[in-house]
Amino acid sequence: TVSILAKDGIKLKGIKLVNKNALVNIVFFSANGMKISTSSKILNKFSLLPANVIWFDYRGVGVSDKTENLTLNSLRADALRVFDFSKKELPDNLPTTIHGLSMGSLIASYAANNKRTDALILDGAINTIPLLVDNLMPAWSKLFYSVNLSPELAQLNNVDFIKEYNEPLLLLIGEDDSTTPVNNSKDLYNISSSHIKVLAIIPDTGHGETMKKDKTIKVYQDFINKLTCCKTVN
Repeated sequence: TVSILAKDGIKLKGIKLVNKNALVNIVFFSANGMKISTSSKILNKFSLLPANVIWFDYRGVGVSDKTENLTLNSLRADALRVFDFSKKELPDNLPTTIHGLSMGSLIASYAANNKRTDALILDGAINTIPLLVDNLMPAWSKLFYSVNLSPELAQLNNVDFIKEYNEPLLLLIGEDDSTTPVNNSKDLYNISSSHIKVLAIIPDTGHGETMKKDKTIKVYQDFINKLTCCKTVN
């Protein structure tokens, strides 16, 4: 177990998985409300990879401290602190990749935009918040209801960032994902300027379920091989 203090004194707690045969370091940002304590299947799959992994519960979630004021800025600040901690805690001779799942994909891309990272993995990626809301609303309810997003949330997206990001990129998406459909990840793949980019559509898989599947681990392993083969590590 590991812990750090956020800038405002909130204690964030997480877990560090160490693999003596690790080829990469992974900083994982989970889905909204997802707890480490109830995610043993994902942890078990991570342990099959030649990777060291650090994963913190978000503030207000799981074993991390609760907070009355949860803001986007605080989550972003926490993400950068987690990344800096991970860089100090894990071997510095290995590539560092950031993995974001669902809402965590927005946190992951923010961290990658502000810190030097060797690769990015977006898992069930959110393109934009308005598109996510549209996907979550039943078609019939759109006749009677509308959702007004705050300007802060409405501007959140992965599209603008991925257009500029040119480090290795892996997009993981479940074939049966209705929350962030396959076409979302296809769009991100098509606009990506990365020289090494992979789109992996995992069959018979819903939203947030990719890391529980053996096929994903094979894809992940192949991506790590590409990364360690073709990326020069200083």
